[in-house]
Amino acid sequence: MTSKITPANILLPARMSLVTDAFANLEIAVLPFPFVQVVADFCHDIKQVLYRGNNREVRWPYRQLNNALLACASTLTYGFEFHSFDEESQLSLYQALAVGTPENSLKTPTPQQIHQLVIIWAQEWTNQYRDKGKKDEVNSVCDRFLERIAVIPPDWQWQPIKPETLVRDINTERGLGFQAIPSLLATMLHGKKCIINSGKTEQEIQWRKVQGGGSSKVGLYVVSKPFKANYTDNNGKEREGYFAYRLDFNVQTQAGRFNNNSNLEPWIFLHLSCQRYPHEPLLDGNYGRDISVLMGMNKARLSDYEVDSTLVCLVIDKNKQEENLWKLQLPELLAAFKARALEQPENIFNNPPAFGNLDNLNNWGERDEYYIVHAEGYGYEHEKRKRGHSIKTGFSFLERGDIIARVLEQINDVLIPDNPMQSDIPTPSGQKAPLAMRDYEFISRPRKGRELYQQIVADTIYRALQGKPMHIFLIYREQDTCETVYQQLRDVFLLNENEDFPAHITVSKILIDNAKLLEKFNTDGLKPKDGSQFDRRMRNEHQAKRDLWRTFLQQRAIPLRNFETNPHCLAIIEIGRIKTKGVLPQQNIKGAIREACIREGISSQMIQTVTPKSSDTENGQNKLPSYSKPTKGRVMNAVLDGTLRQIGALYGLPSKVYEQAKITKEIAQDLDVIAFYRHKTSQFQGDIHYALAVRLRATGAVDVLLPDANDWIPYTQAGIAVGKIFAEARRDRQENKKRLQSKIKLNGTELVQFVARVLTKHLDRATIVLIEAEGWRNGRGEDNDGKIWPQLQNENLLAKRNVLDFCHVPGNSCEYKRDNKQLQNLLSVIRIRTGKETPQYITNREAWNEDCPTRDFQHLSGFYDKSAPELLHYFSVGRLPKTQKAQDEMPIPEFYKLGFQEDKYGANIPFKHQQMVEIVPFFVRSDFQTEEALKALCRVPHYLRCSPAWSMGNIILPYPMHLAQEIIEDHLCILGVNL
Repeated sequence: MTSKITPANILLPARMSLVTDAFANLEIAVLPFPFVQVVADFCHDIKQVLYRGNNREVRWPYRQLNNALLACASTLTYGFEFHSFDEESQLSLYQALAVGTPENSLKTPTPQQIHQLVIIWAQEWTNQYRDKGKKDEVNSVCDRFLERIAVIPPDWQWQPIKPETLVRDINTERGLGFQAIPSLLATMLHGKKCIINSGKTEQEIQWRKVQGGGSSKVGLYVVSKPFKANYTDNNGKEREGYFAYRLDFNVQTQAGRFNNNSNLEPWIFLHLSCQRYPHEPLLDGNYGRDISVLMGMNKARLSDYEVDSTLVCLVIDKNKQEENLWKLQLPELLAAFKARALEQPENIFNNPPAFGNLDNLNNWGERDEYYIVHAEGYGYEHEKRKRGHSIKTGFSFLERGDIIARVLEQINDVLIPDNPMQSDIPTPSGQKAPLAMRDYEFISRPRKGRELYQQIVADTIYRALQGKPMHIFLIYREQDTCETVYQQLRDVFLLNENEDFPAHITVSKILIDNAKLLEKFNTDGLKPKDGSQFDRRMRNEHQAKRDLWRTFLQQRAIPLRNFETNPHCLAIIEIGRIKTKGVLPQQNIKGAIREACIREGISSQMIQTVTPKSSDTENGQNKLPSYSKPTKGRVMNAVLDGTLRQIGALYGLPSKVYEQAKITKEIAQDLDVIAFYRHKTSQFQGDIHYALAVRLRATGAVDVLLPDANDWIPYTQAGIAVGKIFAEARRDRQENKKRLQSKIKLNGTELVQFVARVLTKHLDRATIVLIEAEGWRNGRGEDNDGKIWPQLQNENLLAKRNVLDFCHVPGNSCEYKRDNKQLQNLLSVIRIRTGKETPQYITNREAWNEDCPTRDFQHLSGFYDKSAPELLHYFSVGRLPKTQKAQDEMPIPEFYKLGFQEDKYGANIPFKHQQMVEIVPFFVRSDFQTEEALKALCRVPHYLRCSPAWSMGNIILPYPMHLAQEIIEDHLCILGVNL
């Protein structure tokens, strides 16, 4: 048996305070881009002469200028990035940043040097317009622009910024500290070395700063030199690969945590990750995704320019071109600069070790270095076959803790580690866990009294459907798919052999007898680079496929439905293979099939074709087909999603969960939890900005309120409703892939009006409201000065904790006090933060330099933090997922990436740890304002991080918010959005 560590319930967050005085001898300088008005005038004028009567926008290619600038001047922190918006001129302002320390001093190109490059960039930009339209007018506009660009402003100089002022007020200088402080910390580490102990082996880590992809995708982070790992995999094959330690410094703030100057006091989050480099030829990237390459200069690209060992992140365009090219015509612009050329991308892809110093050779010389940054999905050539990267991602807690401890030693006069968080009461587990917190894995365990659990499953679905029956259509092409799905359906209901489905469940098998139904969209030879022609072709193919499926459903499925009982209908549909070599993502038929089902009032769950394991014959007899464990698991996940999650089911009553959270029984038995969720995508991924509210009642009933609706509808109907809205949005008018006046593109005012309306008009009983900070507190580029609900911002939440500030909301325009009778049912609003807004951590340690074992939590665990004593900050951490159980078995928790013991190797372990979820209640009703009552409120979303359809671990968002997210993501495929 494998031994395990006995953990203490201790959580040490990887967040640090700053020592203000330590920044006095550091340097920050900014250089404004002085030609903003000149560029804006040119964009306006060229649009007038070329695109009269057309809404086509002319945007200035600042990203191209920045790429070329950084490819020549690696001593910059970043180029001319967006800085602020000037209200008077109504123009966006841009500035460059550079930082320095005593060991790595400030080295900036002079404004005169940069001006020469700006002039050349402007000339290259205007060349694309010359000789178009009315040539004389166009050339006149271009010439006037170049004349104005050629004049250097007399007062254009680098402007020094005192670093300590940014520490005292992180929001001063328009939030410059969010990029400058992490860049200073990275620069302080640049070139420094430390030692970590991997078992009996010592590893020397030397840090090197990297430009790009850090805080807000601009700024600096650090990576170690590359390390090579060799190991024997689980199949006995020798594997090798290269990786580096990547360390990001992120500035975050905390609601209610202020310094002596009444400004938000910043935290520094240390985020450690595994950055992998390929050493074998790159065969496949990810379709439509750029490939990142780190470039290091050992010789100046332009004479008279300073050079250091900073790596610069450049990208290779994989979106539209047949060949691989550096993005934004970077080689052409460098040639115009008369700068040394970059290496050809194909050469780097075909032989990565020849262009990157993966083995840390001392005789590399003055050649440039190029390191391809691996991303999941990349394929590499190995022995005439394709395979992924050999090094698994992530690090053990032990290795994470060791590296952070060493970093703190290196800059111990700058960062002050936080204290451990305090543990809350244990989350219900074992026999104490209520059924509503259980998943299918628990329900399906072999046990005596199976009939009881069969009844629990039947009652669960009956309750979720509010008494309606369910009709499941199993629509298949291959018999293997049919048999596997049907068996997994029986397993969902815990049926023994010869037992029938419950009386309210009907299952019908329907063969797909027309192969055209499953054919991918026909491109007719067109490719994405053909632009509107390709898009038009895909739209027509979608419509034709949708209509073909509607006819099929009308002929084969609809006649089987019992219209008297009006059942909830679910179609589980085999759709072949989604990812096939040579087939574009845009040819995926999933969206057309889902829309066809929506139009016929049928929910749908797609499943890829099931293939049995290869079997040998024995004694001349064919064996029955068998299916691998991953295949059966994939099918079961799909079946559970369709039969449980898509109807919003829980195995038990939520009221029992609330009672366990220490909500009084009187309130728990009638408590609603309402969650808001918004989904936003870029113009290249559908240009969507949509939101929902999902209400979970104490009885387990789940309802949805759409942003333009006045009444709640059952979750089972909401999928059809959202699908129809998305289907209609396919006809939205668009310009430059941006939707105009669309129901699925809400602006900031519409979003906050939705929130205000729900809170003031749609609470008919005791209610807890959940809302994420991200996306709801503000909206860049939105109307209403970018405001959505600014009260959710860290700087505002404490001062406004006892009001609901909707003063900026048309139709409300007021601030609701806590004693407002209209809001008596509202127990609290709870703000939730996830992702990079919460820190990494280790367990079982009270200090980073402690030498003691550490492991992942075995149960959902809650902690609270008193850094801001006037606001309770509660943190939820999920249990170790079942897929990661190996990382909990000794000796694996003690492995470093280069460590090994017997036949186990750290490089072969994909370490993954659960992220923290921050939960902060505000606008709390008076009877819940004691510390224990506040914790009870926080435990509600904490305990709701479970789903009956997901047995691998805890979901990130509380269940009603998770349901809202899934119902939107289910239907994005109708719009051609591929997640």
